[in-house]
This record gives sequence, structure tokens and C-alpha cells, in this order.
Amino acid sequence: MRPTRFSRGFLHLLLLGLAALTACAGGLPAHCDGLPANTPPADRNVLGCSPEVSIPDDLPYQAWELRFAHPPYMEIWIENSQVLDIDNRLLPRAGGGTISFGDLGDVDAAGWLNASGNPPYGAGRALTGLNVPQKIYVRWQSRVEPQTYKALFNFPAWAREKMVIAEAARCPGQKATEQQYRDIITLGLAPGGTVKVWLRGVCLDAIEVMTVQADIEPKGPSTTDGKHKPLSEPARLYVEKHGIPYESWK
Repeated sequence: MRPTRFSRGFLHLLLLGLAALTACAGGLPAHCDGLPANTPPADRNVLGCSPEVSIPDDLPYQAWELRFAHPPYMEIWIENSQVLDIDNRLLPRAGGGTISFGDLGDVDAAGWLNASGNPPYGAGRALTGLNVPQKIYVRWQSRVEPQTYKALFNFPAWAREKMVIAEAARCPGQKATEQQYRDIITLGLAPGGTVKVWLRGVCLDAIEVMTVQADIEPKGPSTTDGKHKPLSEPARLYVEKHGIPYESWK
């Protein structure tokens, strides 16, 4: 897996998600002190800032992850993402910020699969206590075009069922199998507005769930002072040399 660089804001969200796993009645994580007084109870719960984290009765684990990825050099800025779970609970700030892989050399940006034949793992956060998703919304800047896209889609029932079924998994370097869940959703965001959705477990292979065509956001960027965030120098040089292979990500 290639190293990932985060903006301070997105790294903060990652830390909040990780800290949520450690919340308990004996004390709340330090980041909870900085939350606004009017933070909705559902948000406090998902961030691990309730005295007792409430886990849905029909969810066999504390948290599932929402991750974001992009093809090499096709940098993105996630303005907002939201999740509506099957209990009709809305998390209006499920993640945001920049994802950039830096200088990767002369790697081919076409297609989604890496050298090992696997789709990207992505970067994101754990959503503690949120039930499996009913709908997912994402708005992002495709920095190579530049263009702003938005997509709202229903997460299929068959994929939700997969998320709560334990499967035998064998992790690298281990002889014995263990029971794991497909509790990681990755959204691949590509130029042209293509959204590819995968479901995987830590040691369970990724399953392609669906492909969504996002809409152009006519209002343009709503963050970064209303301007598209510029490309990094390695990405700019790559696009100048190779162009943007739009069709390869559909």
C-alpha cells in the first residue's frame, strides 16, 4: 500500500474515528472537549464522545469504515460526505479533506487495480455505532480537471447483508483462519465523476459493489475559498505528459 498524505483537517477526522474505538464510561477522549456545545447526539456517539457509545443491536461490531481513494496522480479534495444508515440516522460530516500520494514515479494511472491486482484501499475513518448504510453522499473536487462533482446513491441491500456475515479469512503470514466481516467501504473517485464502490474486510478480498456516475456541481467549490485546490507539482507534470485516461475508470 502506498503512503498517503493528509491535510490537517482530514488527519484530525482520522484521529477522531480511531479515538472513538477507545471511548468508555470511565472517561471520554481528549478531542471531545473541543466539540461545540450544539453537536448533535448522533455525531457525538459516532465520534466516541457519548458517555456510553451506543451500538445497534443488529450490528456485530463497533464500527465500520468509510474510505476514499483516487487513481495515481488524479488528486482529489473531498468537500463533504454524509451517511444515512438503515435506522434513518444521518451523519452529516462523515469525512473530508485532501488525499494525495505524492510522486509515484512513472506509474500508469489508468484503471483501478494495482500491481497486485487489487483495487485501492483508500484512507478514511471509522464510524462508531452507526448502522450499515442506506445512502451515501459525497461531494469532491477533481483537481486535475478541475471540476466539482456530487453523488448521492443507495447502498444495495445485498451489500449490507454481506457486511454483517462473518467469513473465514486468512491474513498474510498466518496459517489459521479467523472470522472477519466486510466492514470497510471504499469509494474510488475518478476524473469525469466516476465513483467506484468496493466492500472488503481487513483480510477479505474486495468485492465491487457498484459504479455511480456523479453529477457536476454547478455551484463549483464550496470550500477552499470557492476555488479549486491546485494540483501538486508531481501530479501536474504527470498529467502534462500522459493526459487523463477517463474511460479506464468506468
